[in-house]
Amino acid sequence: MPRASEISVLVVDDQQSMRGICKYILNQLGFKEITEAKSGRDALGKLEHANFDLIISDWNMDDVDGLTLLKVLRKHPRTTKLPFIMATGRSDKEQVKEAIACGVNNYIIKPFDAATMKKRIEAVIGALS
Repeated sequence: MPRASEISVLVVDDQQSMRGICKYILNQLGFKEITEAKSGRDALGKLEHANFDLIISDWNMDDVDGLTLLKVLRKHPRTTKLPFIMATGRSDKEQVKEAIACGVNNYIIKPFDAATMKKRIEAVIGALS
């Protein structure tokens, strides 16, 4: 079982309030290494300089959106298997199918709580200790 405190997470969202909520929930779940990115482009820059164990990204962002970020990561050998959870405000089935086709590991509908976040993360990386 992975220890949450040993997993580095990159949270990508263009809204500072959502990054803050996500970071707060991750802290509640025991995560300590949390990096924030304000766009897909910002996330790509951070990924050039650091390795992460998990990405939680908003779908709808200006600049580079979550789906584009996912597609770029899936084409790069270093990040092709990087666990990726997409956060979205819509539960549009077609949108979810598109994300799955592009290699998303899981998705979460906003707004979400700690229990839902934990369930989605554990579905991707295994039970947290």
